[in-house]
Amino acid sequence: MRKLGQKNLCYSLLLAAVLLLLLTGYFIWMLPSLYVSYTQEQNLEAVKMQHQAFLETGTYNDIRVKNPAACVSFKIPYETTEIELTMKMVSVKITASDPHIKALLNEIQLFLKESSAERFTEPVRERVNAWRRELAAILQDKVQLPFQIQVLSEKQDPKLYYEEKFRIHSGAGGETILEAAVSDRNNQYTNYLAVEKVQDGIVFTLLPVITPQMEEIRPIVLQSVPMLCAVVVMLVLIFSQIYSNGIVQPVYQRLQDSNQKLLEENERQEMFLRASSHQMKTPITASLLLLDGMIGKIGKYSDRETYLPKVKQQLLSMRTMVEEILSLNQNHRKADFQNIRLHELVRAQTDAYRVAAADKHLEITIEGEQDAVVCADAESLSRIIDNLLSNAVAYTPCGSRIAVSIFADKLVIRNTGAAIPPDLLPHIFEPFVHGEGKNGSHGLGLYIAAYYAKMMHMRLNIRNQDNGVEAVLQTIL
Repeated sequence: MRKLGQKNLCYSLLLAAVLLLLLTGYFIWMLPSLYVSYTQEQNLEAVKMQHQAFLETGTYNDIRVKNPAACVSFKIPYETTEIELTMKMVSVKITASDPHIKALLNEIQLFLKESSAERFTEPVRERVNAWRRELAAILQDKVQLPFQIQVLSEKQDPKLYYEEKFRIHSGAGGETILEAAVSDRNNQYTNYLAVEKVQDGIVFTLLPVITPQMEEIRPIVLQSVPMLCAVVVMLVLIFSQIYSNGIVQPVYQRLQDSNQKLLEENERQEMFLRASSHQMKTPITASLLLLDGMIGKIGKYSDRETYLPKVKQQLLSMRTMVEEILSLNQNHRKADFQNIRLHELVRAQTDAYRVAAADKHLEITIEGEQDAVVCADAESLSRIIDNLLSNAVAYTPCGSRIAVSIFADKLVIRNTGAAIPPDLLPHIFEPFVHGEGKNGSHGLGLYIAAYYAKMMHMRLNIRNQDNGVEAVLQTIL
């Protein structure tokens, strides 16, 4: 649970870091470009609207414009030497009074009158430069302006500007900076005037700027919300998949494996209980028949000295079976895996069968790697080897040989002169399956050995060889 919490924290921090990088990159690189594109589109629409509104009304009265402090339209009539200039706050007429100015204005009027809309797309820089040079030559010797300016109308809209501000700042170089600001409904217009005395005069520097308000930026943010939501949802889905594969899926898989093991164990116990009940009926029935015969002194059963030992043999057989069943079903302890020197363990197990082997004149040999080490549960591994040796001693004919070979990753036990019936070989790991013979076997030995091998992630195989049987216990890497 602690490791799961740590993994969950790591994935959460990783997701937060990715989202932070994404949002930071968006606000640093994408949002400014989106704002610039949006502003350019809005400015283009604003000048179209402003121009069309002036053509329809000839004035800016009651017309909302994007920049009321700088919007201006002027009209050059084709027939008169007058220029009409209209702004939001004032409308004036400029009349040329100098004959040279009138001639220059007539030339400009004639050019504009004869030019089509397509002609304005052609380069006119040379013609404009010529007009500029001619105007400069005319104004060079003039003391008074060669224009007459007449104010046609002046409008003071008290609702046009608000939040007027005026501040004075001191610069690091000794200059004084005057700041004058005013706002309309869309923007704040600020003029900075820097004044500084120098050795031979006074220097003035003027900088007008426009600061957009939140209403200008808010549409950009609103346009970006769907994309941000889509990206966030996509990242959440991606990280959810990663989280599922990295944390939830392994946990779910472990739960599935545990449930599967529990189901298999329940099925095994249910099957084993039924088989055990069936197998125990035989010795119980036989014991009851013997006892009833001895109690009733019926025929040969009246010889108690002969048949009481047989009853005892049946009871001992039942006790052995019960002990094996209890041993198998009570083995729910956690396996204690440790490094085991396989040669020493095999030596101790074979020594326990030396007497039984000597009775049948069997030769037991141990060969292979004496330093082989296997990681396993000592008690379970001992039960496996004990059952394999027990079967080998029980089913090997007298005077034959049992060879135990030890390797780094497996243990092999071969007994000569014996063979497993072909029809029995596929079922040897099932409970209560055993070969013919009077060896007192209940058919649980190999079943128990296979059970312990599976518990320790090992593989147990038994097969017939030439003139013998071979049992191989191998670790699964």
